[in-house]
Amino acid sequence: MPLAVISTLSIAQEQPLPDLGDRESSVLSPHEERVIGEQFLIELRRNVRTVKDPILKYFVRTNMFELAEYSDLTDTELHSVIIDAKELNAFAAPGGIIGINLGLFRFAQDVHEYSSVVAHELAHLSQRHFARRMDQQRQLTVAQLVGFLTSAAVLASGASDAGLAGLLGTYSMVEAEALKYSRLQEREADRIGFNALTKAGYDPFGASRMFERMGTQDDAREFLRTHPVSQKRVADLYAKAQELPDGEFQPSNDYQLMRVRALQRFVETTTSFVRNPGSIRGDGVADKYELALVLHQRGEFDLSVAKMKEVLEQMPTSILAISCYAELLTQSEKADRAISVLEDALADTPDNTPLSIMYARALKSAERFEEATSILQKQARLHSYDTDLWFELAETAGLADDIVEVHRSRAEFFALRGQFNEAISQLRLAKKANNGVSFRVDAGLDQRILELRERAEQGV
Repeated sequence: MPLAVISTLSIAQEQPLPDLGDRESSVLSPHEERVIGEQFLIELRRNVRTVKDPILKYFVRTNMFELAEYSDLTDTELHSVIIDAKELNAFAAPGGIIGINLGLFRFAQDVHEYSSVVAHELAHLSQRHFARRMDQQRQLTVAQLVGFLTSAAVLASGASDAGLAGLLGTYSMVEAEALKYSRLQEREADRIGFNALTKAGYDPFGASRMFERMGTQDDAREFLRTHPVSQKRVADLYAKAQELPDGEFQPSNDYQLMRVRALQRFVETTTSFVRNPGSIRGDGVADKYELALVLHQRGEFDLSVAKMKEVLEQMPTSILAISCYAELLTQSEKADRAISVLEDALADTPDNTPLSIMYARALKSAERFEEATSILQKQARLHSYDTDLWFELAETAGLADDIVEVHRSRAEFFALRGQFNEAISQLRLAKKANNGVSFRVDAGLDQRILELRERAEQGV
């Protein structure tokens, strides 16, 4: 993982942020926040290992938007990122970015606890806390601000590097401060996040349960460094929850599936746990899904699929359960069954992202490469910010011998990582592969080359 983040930033290396007026209004403008956010995403894609799993990504994104509906956000352009790290952490960054470590699934035992963290981070965005803090750092360039954010995310993901620490030490703000807010802002985020959490129908005690557990867990140290939790904060949240009428809050089977899915990423296949599926007992969907994954790891594919089918029977309308079932079918060389299941599901929810990606993978397993490419092309157009989609589309198009699409998809992958010269080179290769066959394709490639040249010149 490359860690010399700040030295590689491509925008506004020497230009300070513009003066925005008097002291009362001298915070980052929404436009500046978006610029910083775009560059931060580029640096994350290039320097931080993120989770590529479309099923987990779908859950995180859907939950984020559900909570955002009840938040004070006025800008609905949001981006979620899952950092592939077992440590507990989450952050909000300018430009509508919510990041979580995969470790949050380990730590949050139910959807109410998980959502309390996301609601808290959304509150930081809605109150523009980062912009307010930067009022005291207006001498910093946009590049430095992006660098601090990225370095904080890198270190929060569990990375450590003496060279990076030395590099950060040359600046006026240490990496731990880049995503850290004042006590007043944390309390404000507690209050606003709590309101969003309860309006969305989640257990109001989810936040206080999370905070109480943090005080006893070593894995929470990084989170506590950027989100200091006092006894007063815990007590305040608990008191607010007690003020509300008693309610019954059901567990989320979808969340429990995703928690098992996340936890499996941290399980070594050589452990006795994996060798002994009999150690997994229980009739809940999480237990059955866990057993299905373990059986699959052992090569017992028929038993794995049968156990996962039991899960699906308990939650037949769940997009996540259908996606997980289809995935296991495909991986168990039962692509035809997966295709049938997914076609039925997509008839009810056309173009759904995880269902579509699982459908493309099943088609690819059945060597129906052109159809798989077509499915992924549509998804990439719908989610043009997703580097993982463009990467998968390029690979699938190669199997379909669609060389123009291979290069065009690679170009978009590189562009999202800020590698504009490489992207332009790929577009030129796409034009060469087209060889004048389609005037419309040539025109589109030429236009995209011009757009990327402008971005390369402007450094944005």
